[in-house]
Amino acid sequence: MFEQVFFSGLALGSIYGLVALGFAVIFKATDVFNFAQGMFVVCGAYLTVVATSILHLPFALALVFIVASSALLGVVIHMTLIQPLSGRPMLSVIMLTIALSIAMRALIEMVFGPQGRTLNTPMPVGVLMLGEVRISYLHLTAALVSWACMAGFGLFFRFTSVGLLMRASADNHEAALVSGVHVNRMNRLAWAIGTTLAAVGGLFLGQLQIASTELETIGLLALPAVVIGGMQSIPGAIIGGLLVGIIEQMAASYISPQSSDIVIYVLLLLILLVRPWGLFGQRELGRV
Repeated sequence: MFEQVFFSGLALGSIYGLVALGFAVIFKATDVFNFAQGMFVVCGAYLTVVATSILHLPFALALVFIVASSALLGVVIHMTLIQPLSGRPMLSVIMLTIALSIAMRALIEMVFGPQGRTLNTPMPVGVLMLGEVRISYLHLTAALVSWACMAGFGLFFRFTSVGLLMRASADNHEAALVSGVHVNRMNRLAWAIGTTLAAVGGLFLGQLQIASTELETIGLLALPAVVIGGMQSIPGAIIGGLLVGIIEQMAASYISPQSSDIVIYVLLLLILLVRPWGLFGQRELGRV
């Protein structure tokens, strides 16, 4: 029983880690606490509906469509909404992302209706037996793809020239500008990456459940994940997502299904009280 629940939590936590990674990239690059990240997950699920059920694209082309559309969405949002608020108080930007989330939810429900949609994709179904442990092929695929995406982004961020420019812009905007780095371009790329990672998470969450605006609530579990792991830590966001997924499944199985959110947010409060910079974040020292 424990192994079964643990593997389910690990698979779900991998998706949370992917969404949390996108959140952390946006925050680290632009200092924007993006409350619309959950709706980007919903967008990923509905882009899958458009690609597979409306446009009837082959799945390979559907994936290209989902990635390109979500990346373009991130760039447009940064250019039209985030960049004009550069230098404004953080509260203004936070309220903008909340308003953006509400507007996106209303728009999706206007276009697709309030009822959820079932995703029709060729992703594998069935169960893999490892001893007495039953592992869904869909959960396993979601975990493997999530880890591949996270590993690919880690390699890009660390070993490519564009990744180096992004890290420089995130660490110190002023120094990057003086060095000739196009900071706004790097910020747009960060938003494109953040929305794309959330959309891929939405593809799998929509397949595991259904495509609906209620996926926003699940996507917003990336927020406690990234705060627990550390707002400024890319590995911390991934580990935070894994912890949230495992804790959610453990609490739902051993306490009650309604207790999972309570346990997760109690852990979040404890982290904020004891170590507010997160498990893997760096403490910021200030002069008093």
